[in-house]
Amino acid sequence: MALIDSQDRRSIYPIWLRFFTFFAAIAAALILLGPSFSFSNSDPSLPWNEQARILSAGKTSEAKPSADQPQLTRVLRYKAQAEQDGSPCGTVNVLIYPDGIVRGVWNGEYTKSGNVDYLIMAASFDGNIDPSRPFIKDGFQDPSKLYFITAGAFTLVETQLSTGQSRGINGFLYVRGWLDPNYTALGDMTITEDKKSFEIFDWAAQPAN
Repeated sequence: MALIDSQDRRSIYPIWLRFFTFFAAIAAALILLGPSFSFSNSDPSLPWNEQARILSAGKTSEAKPSADQPQLTRVLRYKAQAEQDGSPCGTVNVLIYPDGIVRGVWNGEYTKSGNVDYLIMAASFDGNIDPSRPFIKDGFQDPSKLYFITAGAFTLVETQLSTGQSRGINGFLYVRGWLDPNYTALGDMTITEDKKSFEIFDWAAQPAN
């Protein structure tokens, strides 16, 4: 049987086939990795890329909500179920103070894919409102929504239920959201170990008080 060297191989496969194979491999990798993974770290919508909006500890925002935005006249308390692909993933508790400071915790236990359990050992976050950030959807701006952003840290214990093997996971935690004029909060939570790969959870709640 005749052997084919690398030069002959390149001549056998046309350029268009090589490019097709390359992009097909990338597409397959993205499908396998799922929607919670991303290669991009420069996307301005990622929470760590807008962390400059978070004030230093002890400072309060000089910018106050506009007349169109919800007014912070009392402490707002929110308790919501964090969800990913419609599945519950612990509980998010958020406090928004009249001076614009935002604090909260994430706690609980949840299972993914039916065979991996996650126990939230510690997860807290701090931040503030930012009335200057506009809410834009489908090219239209809604001046009535009030933005807030927080950052913190988390510790999880991940257990493979099939084997009983466990490992600790530590990383960064970001909780963001928008307040409607009726004080409904709609937000997301992002966790990441390295600010390269990450997971996003959704949450929504009415004020508890």
